[in-house]
Amino acid sequence: MAGYILALDQGTTSSRAILYDDHARPIKMVQQPTTLQTPRAGFVEQDAQQIWQTQISCAHDVINRAGLLATDVTSIAITNQRESIVMWDKQTGKPLAPAIIWQDRRTANYCKTLAAESASNSMNDPVHPGVDSVNMAHEVQRITGLRLDPYFSASKIAWLLENNPKLSVRASRGEIAVGTIDSWLIYKLTGGEHVIDVTNASRTLLFDIHKLAWSETLCDRFAIPMHILPKVLPSDGDFGKTKKGLFAKQIPIQAVLGDQQAALFGQGCLDAGMAKNTYGTGCFMLMNIGQQPKLSEHKLLTTIAWQRKTSPIRPDNLSFDQIVQSGKRMLQPPKKEVTYALEGSVFMAGAIVQWLRDNLGMIQQSSDVEDLARQVDSSEDVVLLPAFTGLGAPYWRSDISASITGMSRGTTKAHIARAALEAVAYQTYDVLIAMQKDSPHPLTELRVDGGAANNDLLMQFQADLLGVPVLRPRDTEITAKGAALLAGLKTGLYDESTMKASWQVDRVFEPSMSTDAREQHLTKWQRAIKRSLMPL
Repeated sequence: MAGYILALDQGTTSSRAILYDDHARPIKMVQQPTTLQTPRAGFVEQDAQQIWQTQISCAHDVINRAGLLATDVTSIAITNQRESIVMWDKQTGKPLAPAIIWQDRRTANYCKTLAAESASNSMNDPVHPGVDSVNMAHEVQRITGLRLDPYFSASKIAWLLENNPKLSVRASRGEIAVGTIDSWLIYKLTGGEHVIDVTNASRTLLFDIHKLAWSETLCDRFAIPMHILPKVLPSDGDFGKTKKGLFAKQIPIQAVLGDQQAALFGQGCLDAGMAKNTYGTGCFMLMNIGQQPKLSEHKLLTTIAWQRKTSPIRPDNLSFDQIVQSGKRMLQPPKKEVTYALEGSVFMAGAIVQWLRDNLGMIQQSSDVEDLARQVDSSEDVVLLPAFTGLGAPYWRSDISASITGMSRGTTKAHIARAALEAVAYQTYDVLIAMQKDSPHPLTELRVDGGAANNDLLMQFQADLLGVPVLRPRDTEITAKGAALLAGLKTGLYDESTMKASWQVDRVFEPSMSTDAREQHLTKWQRAIKRSLMPL
């Protein structure tokens, strides 16, 4: 079966479109940058129209550059930055405010107040004093698997409605729609479909990951009308077709995954206990934990990895004659199976290198950081704590600021560059330790992807800290591939053998650091963390 999958990869700093052939091989990629605005401290926004325009421009351009026609494209797959939200007019499709990006921290006080109020109410309840069920932070984790934090979508939506009275009125009239970036792109591609995939829904702080439905309790608590939220579909659902005139034919959208879930799928982590780490703007480690959600006891997140239809199977593996004799149905209908994951989110990874480049001018381009860091054998006592937007898992402290400690008169920019790379690996180590405490499955290897996964110095240091092999595939841009693979499986363009063949190892980084050296590094990092967490 011939055909191509068009994968749209809408990230924090760029929009990309990649074409995959019938063997899941990337044949052409086009990328356009997008602009982040920071109008005030803690505010991180994007122009929603720019997100759309760059993404559709990439889609058209990649088909043309590949020498293909839209009629050659079998299906569209979408993967996107998660937690970021867009609010738009249902009739015109016009954005009603800038997109609020996942890095935005404007609602930090709102979330803190919400948690404090619910805790206070719990303690003052005369009938049920101290009852956990009314504690907001507890309820959020129980229902969504997440934490009450401005990182997620709910407080962003609540902020827009609260700070724009006209939007609140229009929302009550059913005149507006809101959604994550996948919802926004699907609406524009189809000309009106208001839907969301289950993985993105599970990142909003409004979705019940057990019932697989929007939570009335949480929507009420955040004062968000449920009717402005999109319809939730499986990750390999039917999301509609592109509207007439957008391409030479109407192309079905048949797979949507949040970017980190797409990377987990693309890395082939289909069995419980398999894990991947994506080194992008942030750093995200996900471990497949199977078909039962397990709430973290160590400040990690429980999230939906994907929901997809399984292939129809013969009942009890009976032969054809046995099926006829038993009177059973020939095939059991496919199930929409849900796979869950534990996740540790690190807010600053590649963004640290961008800061060295753009704010300090220490390097010309991000790829220069490895050569600069290799100019010294050690970062010595220098520790860069990259809490530019607070600390994510497993600390969840939005009030912590970034710092560089341990500098001396002999410190050079090479020491700082090396400390910056080490900071990425240290944060990943902290997440892994928490993950190992939560999961019954010991980690035996870590699969890596993302731009910074190409940094050999960082990958070796990561393997040394974790004490397990780090496996880098040949194709480190695995996010788009994950979405494309799911679309290909849905359409029949790919099968399970295609998926296995598509993942090939480029290099294995084996741990080589001595135990003493490893402990010295970790002690240095943990000392810096403790200093930052101490009250002033």
